[in-house]
Amino acid sequence: MTIAPTLGPDIIAAAEILTMADFLLVHGAWHGGWCWRRVVAILAGEGHRVFAPSLTGLGDRAHLLSPDVGLATHVDDVLAVIEAEELADIVLCAHSYGGAVATQVADRMPGKIGALVFLDALLPQDGRSLLDLDSPKRREAIVSRVVETPRGPVLPPAPAALYALAAPEDVAWVDRRCVPQALRTYTDPAVLTGAWMEIKVLAYACTLRFPAPDFRDIAAQLAKDPRFTIRELTSGHDAMIDVPQDVADLLLACAEAARTVEATCAAPTGSPS
Repeated sequence: MTIAPTLGPDIIAAAEILTMADFLLVHGAWHGGWCWRRVVAILAGEGHRVFAPSLTGLGDRAHLLSPDVGLATHVDDVLAVIEAEELADIVLCAHSYGGAVATQVADRMPGKIGALVFLDALLPQDGRSLLDLDSPKRREAIVSRVVETPRGPVLPPAPAALYALAAPEDVAWVDRRCVPQALRTYTDPAVLTGAWMEIKVLAYACTLRFPAPDFRDIAAQLAKDPRFTIRELTSGHDAMIDVPQDVADLLLACAEAARTVEATCAAPTGSPS
């Protein structure tokens, strides 16, 4: 896999002296903002502002689960943070299912996003749901796990052992904190125009210990696109828990790359003749 020059050693070194940046972190299925705790501590400890909201019906907002919660609800959750906090030049990072959310957020507000970072994340397609993107066999397996509840049909969380986390205590933590997720988040179609591809800094990081090849396959496809920087992390699927410093370093490098691109675009091109 190729590493684009925008995130080369010079940029990574410069990230060590990066002025304050805003980071918006979107968690994956069944998780909540809690899963970013270690990354938030690193970035905030260096003086950056970090927002890691829990999506409706998940994490500390699990009590808001209802039949009305769908993919668009989660997109609106993240858009509301951007609006309420008056954010701009954000480094938007999405993990796993969160890729379906963050891509639509970036598509709606590309001018607010300085860098878009996918961490073992799904890439949605316009007019198609996440279930549509699965093979018939996998779709059938997912649907077979659906549980009907008074708050609507839900997908129970997968066992954390599947994520290949390094520490047993982290497996126990993830199992303890994950909650069922509204089925509609997987059956609602995404709405995209392609505007998110205008974002100047695009990065995809895949993990190497997670046994499912899905995200490595996505990274391999994106490696053919010169607009993307591809990274590999030696961790399980929940890299923000397994290797929080590596994730923080990647986000800081993307923030610096976005600043560099912005400064280059703003620089005068010379006096008129």
